[in-house]
Amino acid sequence: MAYSYVIIETLLAPGEFSHNSIRARPITGQGLPVNMRVECSTSMRKKYPVGTKIKIWAQKKQTGYTSHLYTHFSWDYKVLTNHEAEIFIQNIDK
Repeated sequence: MAYSYVIIETLLAPGEFSHNSIRARPITGQGLPVNMRVECSTSMRKKYPVGTKIKIWAQKKQTGYTSHLYTHFSWDYKVLTNHEAEIFIQNIDK
């Protein structure tokens, strides 16, 4: 997968194999599994309330047996409203 814009949302994920309790996943409607995790800025995830939708520039990355999305921690991102996220999803591949 080449780099493309993806909308992610933050979630609480206690007990996962990570020292961060706030994680991120892609939202539905983008052809990506919602259980996929995102390697991204910790400060970005902590800066906004859990459930925040964020548009990032990312690519699929394989690590061992699992894949995840990757975006560099210093890259720009955009916080979206739920309505903006819905519009983005509706316009994928159109």
